[in-house]
Amino acid sequence: MFRVPEFPSKIVSLWFRLITLGVVALVFTEALILAPGKAQGWTFYLSPPEVAFEVVVRLVAAALAGVALGSVCTAAVAPFLWVFPFWRERVADWTVRVGVVAVVFFVSQFALQVLIRWSYTWWDHKKIFDILLWAAFYVAVALALCFPSGRKQLVTSLDGFLGNKVTRRTALATVGGAAALIATEFVLGKAAPVVRAAAPSRRPKNNFLLITFDALNAEDMSLYGRSLPTTPNIDAFARKGTVFTGFYSASTFTTPSVATMMTGIYPSQSRVYQLQGQVRAVDARNSLPYLLRSAGYVTGAVITNPWAYYLGKTLQSGFDVLPDPVFQPGGLQLLWEATNPLHQDSGFGCRIDEYFDLENLWNSFAGLPSNLSMRMRPHVSFERAQQVLANLPEGFFFWIHLVTPHNPYLPDSAERGRFLPDANLRTYEEQTGERWKPHYLPNQQEFVDQRRLRYDEFIATADRAFGTFIANVENRGILRNTTVIISADHGESFEGGVYQHSSPYLTRPVIHIPLVIRMPGQQEGHTVAFIADQTALAPTVLELAGQPKPASMRGASLVEWLNRTAKDDHRGLAFTQYFEKNSEFGPLRHGTVGVIDGQYQYVYDLDARKGALRPLSEAQIWNLDRTEENPSRAEALRKAILAQFPGLQQTPA
Repeated sequence: MFRVPEFPSKIVSLWFRLITLGVVALVFTEALILAPGKAQGWTFYLSPPEVAFEVVVRLVAAALAGVALGSVCTAAVAPFLWVFPFWRERVADWTVRVGVVAVVFFVSQFALQVLIRWSYTWWDHKKIFDILLWAAFYVAVALALCFPSGRKQLVTSLDGFLGNKVTRRTALATVGGAAALIATEFVLGKAAPVVRAAAPSRRPKNNFLLITFDALNAEDMSLYGRSLPTTPNIDAFARKGTVFTGFYSASTFTTPSVATMMTGIYPSQSRVYQLQGQVRAVDARNSLPYLLRSAGYVTGAVITNPWAYYLGKTLQSGFDVLPDPVFQPGGLQLLWEATNPLHQDSGFGCRIDEYFDLENLWNSFAGLPSNLSMRMRPHVSFERAQQVLANLPEGFFFWIHLVTPHNPYLPDSAERGRFLPDANLRTYEEQTGERWKPHYLPNQQEFVDQRRLRYDEFIATADRAFGTFIANVENRGILRNTTVIISADHGESFEGGVYQHSSPYLTRPVIHIPLVIRMPGQQEGHTVAFIADQTALAPTVLELAGQPKPASMRGASLVEWLNRTAKDDHRGLAFTQYFEKNSEFGPLRHGTVGVIDGQYQYVYDLDARKGALRPLSEAQIWNLDRTEENPSRAEALRKAILAQFPGLQQTPA
């Protein structure tokens, strides 16, 4: 066996051609992914330069992946070129031909898949049409491979991309584009102004511990009357605290609700409408952590829902400590860290979209569920919080947001089967329940009820982890001067035709959330029926901290209800909004706004310019309207909405 002189040049030539095939295939595929509406969806929450930037990020990443793919293929073929020198030319040529056929086949297949998806937006046709299209595609490919003329046309179809000059230019363009993107992200990150709250030398002597659970419906907690023992540890803790029975979220999904908790303003004011929403700089400077840090508190957060975490990053100037969580350990995390130069935390574009795009791609190829980042166990979240809390000095505000009990509902073995035998329900991966959205039919209620029992078991898992955590905190003596607040970002529904959350119907189980406030040294518990929403949370903490509420915060503090001197005859109002179909850069045209007064809920539909009245006891039913039975109450609540949000009167239909 001997080494021939032309091996290096031949392997380099083959490498250039194969990486070019990889770049062409993956960039074209990524363009097909962006074209049907993904890039258009970005315009709802990103400026035009940011949309262009995100397109470039995806295309550069696809090109780099193409280079990696071509390099792997070259490495696989290289031994054959080395061992069989006299067959070197033929092996290289056949490798490129096979690569061309594979690229044309898979890209065409993906293009047809996209075309079929598009076709359903043009007209509603039967599945037989899709079957005929796929049959025609495979027949055409088979015929092209069977006949010499067709085969020649197929294998030479990409010759324009495979010349020596073009392949080298493709490699240079990929490297240059990646370098330019990395440099741009670095410059943007350095140029972005970071205005940190001032930190006075004197620290307060009291602390605040805010614990929020994701998708925790108050009505599934034994604390709020659920017949199952779902929250025994929270129940025990609340016996020496104040329990608010009429507390409601500001929206039906995480990001706008979390934004309201931190800023004290409604989504219509913060313009956080989508899951990818970010708090604007002007609102961040009036946020709860920013103001508390200015007052001398050490501020920190442990957030294990990716959407909430990346929104929290926009409040980072107010947090002293905000550790990066590992949402999905293993290969994905290693890849995310390795590609960090391509998605630096520059404050420009949408990093959460970049993360989930990578996660979906990784899990798709690995055959894993797409939502693994939403599965951090509650005990892991509390353990990480415990580590951070151990290093916080006296005078802290510490926020823990757990992704539990958000779906998928995966209780620990200690709770699994407690309320629902395993034999009665398949796993989340086998039975996602997506067919029950946006609303399910009455004949599906039996199966939805089973999902609710598994959800209740997951709540019990979260409650057990809370019990361990709060016992550790108490044993360390931290609770002696700490106000503890327990709440949620939004609720979860398994009744009235609404499954889970993130719906525009604003039904009661989706927005009814817990609020428990336990003051330092409090020994007596009591219950408050006053109606309030999440805009009250930040003003309450600020008043307890002895700080003024900024004019931007719409809600009123609940401190008067903590000392049992307030009169119970003042019922209050709670407002909720759903504006996900709007662009944050334009007027509000779509969505719903609701108000609750303690007896009724009224939901106003911006598109229909029409409202629906629901008795609160029936407000779990998504399509219920009792307006004709009580038109005066409906009109009073409609006026309450328009008085709170006067801009809605000018909203175009």
